[in-house]
Amino acid sequence: MARESATSQDLIASLGRGDVAPVYLLYGEEDFLAAEALDAILRAALAGGDRTFNLDVLAGEETDGREIVARASSFPMAGGRRVVVVRDADRLSAHDLDILSAYAAEPSPSSCLILVAVKPDMRKKPFTTIRKSGGALECKRLYENQLPAWIASQVRKDGRRIEPEAAKLLAACTGTSLRELRNELDKLEVYAGGREEITAADVAALVGMSKEYTPFELQKVVGRRDTPRAMTILGEILEAGGALPLVIATMTNYFLTLWKLHDLRRRGVAGKDQASQARVNPYFLQEYQDALAHQSPAACERALLLLAEADERSKSGTEDPRRVMEELVLRLCGAEEGNIVPSRGV
Repeated sequence: MARESATSQDLIASLGRGDVAPVYLLYGEEDFLAAEALDAILRAALAGGDRTFNLDVLAGEETDGREIVARASSFPMAGGRRVVVVRDADRLSAHDLDILSAYAAEPSPSSCLILVAVKPDMRKKPFTTIRKSGGALECKRLYENQLPAWIASQVRKDGRRIEPEAAKLLAACTGTSLRELRNELDKLEVYAGGREEITAADVAALVGMSKEYTPFELQKVVGRRDTPRAMTILGEILEAGGALPLVIATMTNYFLTLWKLHDLRRRGVAGKDQASQARVNPYFLQEYQDALAHQSPAACERALLLLAEADERSKSGTEDPRRVMEELVLRLCGAEEGNIVPSRGV
């Protein structure tokens, strides 16, 4: 594992080689990633041993440093390796952490101590010691733009593929909780049956939304200022009970990305680097670039202000949310610039 910069890929690679460190620290707010990493370590560390007798799971607020060290220092039974997991390790007292610091400096080679914490003070021992040894893995919450790639990686682990549009749609409809996303993927696995690829139509069917009428289709047509089509899609989303916060959040992210792309162009950033710097999936980059011809930097800034205003109005409880959204989409499409084309339901 890379020293002081361990990633989940580093961890999996080292465990695959049979390289189990004597001490690990799994920390961060994304408990699903921490649970995945913990399961991987346990499988490798307890391979060939007796899980019943060689595994201890302790709670940081209910134990102390002496007991942790005593268990980690004991010999494994029936071969294998002794494994001690300490949950909520950031709740241990300063005295207990001092005891663990001494152990982390010279850990038992026949044991594996795993500390799990949400917000440990990474300036203090034993956390600094573990990080320097390469045994620390930060389990950060993923940004929204990272979710489709994470979804695709999970589907690959299951031996299938997922359309980029499907991964993007699932992320938008489910939110940023990896645990909830994993649950939805499990449902999709069943829904897809024996098919090797999960499609956007599968996701739409699962969440009760037509593939043709999603926040992503809405942002696409708003981006090119197609007022009639935008109003049709908005109407269908509202009729299907679509969540307005999701629509506003999706559109906000869209216009923020367009503004970033404008800025990257202005600074002369090469096209191949724009996707990574703007955090756009390369698969969708052309769609965003096409919209730049219709949405100037000033228009993007104005759109962000309109979206913030609509978000506040929709939550006030004093206005009809449908009317707020219809007015928003009309203005985003250029209503105040005389760019209105009559459409159904307007």
